[in-house]
Amino acid sequence: MTADKGKAEFLFSSNAPGSWNLSLEGSETWMHLTIASSDEQTVVRTLATNDIERVKQTLLSPGEGLFVRSFQAIFVSDFPDNAGLGVAEVYDLSEGKTKKGDVFYRLKTKYGVFRFGGPTQLPARQENLDWHVRIYSAERPARRFYAE
Repeated sequence: MTADKGKAEFLFSSNAPGSWNLSLEGSETWMHLTIASSDEQTVVRTLATNDIERVKQTLLSPGEGLFVRSFQAIFVSDFPDNAGLGVAEVYDLSEGKTKKGDVFYRLKTKYGVFRFGGPTQLPARQENLDWHVRIYSAERPARRFYAE
């Protein structure tokens, strides 16, 4: 796995013998890409970074004979039942601009839409609706219903 540009503080801790947990200090979203070979369907490399330019470059051209097998977002989770790290499969990554020209990104996952980059507060009226670039999209898996 390669880690590029950015800083993350990870904390390993344990509360019982044989168990451990990993916590991310900070609040920046990280992305994890798994690149596989088209011929052999085997994983060739992985990329973990918070550098969106590197992610865009890899998504648009993963390499000859390669494809993006999976794309996840890693973020600080503050859900009441799951505090710590959250990992979600990314179904859509798009780039937007504000009317002032600031660039921001949206990630659509199973758990909702996450926005990063650009201004902290972004009212809908400040978003430039004429500028929307879809960088990545993937099909959601079929819903599974279990019944007896």
